[in-house]
Amino acid sequence: MPESNNPTLQAQYANQVDADLEHNTKEQERVRSEVAALQAQLEALEKDHELLVSMRAALGTTPAKKTRATRTTSTAKAAPAAKTVVPRARRAKATSDNDKPSRKTAQPDTGAKANKATPPLRELVVAVLAKHDEPRSAAEVTQELAQAHPERTLSVTVVRNALEASVAKNQSERTKQQKSVYYRVVKDGQQAAQQPAAAPSTAGV
Repeated sequence: MPESNNPTLQAQYANQVDADLEHNTKEQERVRSEVAALQAQLEALEKDHELLVSMRAALGTTPAKKTRATRTTSTAKAAPAAKTVVPRARRAKATSDNDKPSRKTAQPDTGAKANKATPPLRELVVAVLAKHDEPRSAAEVTQELAQAHPERTLSVTVVRNALEASVAKNQSERTKQQKSVYYRVVKDGQQAAQQPAAAPSTAGV
């Protein structure tokens, strides 16, 4: 009797091993597909990060931080010089050397003024929407801005963020058609219709 049961046990073990191998193979394929999807998502996020960094540099945020850093370092260097007593000849050299950092710090200020003259991206997208009566998608607005401002590095993600900011400011409104999102500028009459709701609260105060 034990000898007759051996083929049956071997068949059961063989079936179990085959089932485990098939399950293991399917799990490997599933994990590989998830890793590939995560890798593609990571690459897309890295590209968006590079574009956002370039946009921040184009908007003049980075030079402003550098200006603050140079001002703090120049004041830190000038403070110990006031406490030490030096001969007159050395004082003349020290004052001439101290004049150089002040001139260097004055130059980024002019760049900051130039950046202030450049309109923000939110105003640019609102201006593009104002040119059209029909709603525009973020991709269409990005294409028009790229043609009008070739010196700017723009992406659909950055332009979409600017459009959402204009919606929050009641400068534009968002509409959805099927699975696509479109934007159009808010007319003066629509803005006036939204504002009277806040009037009774101010009158009561």
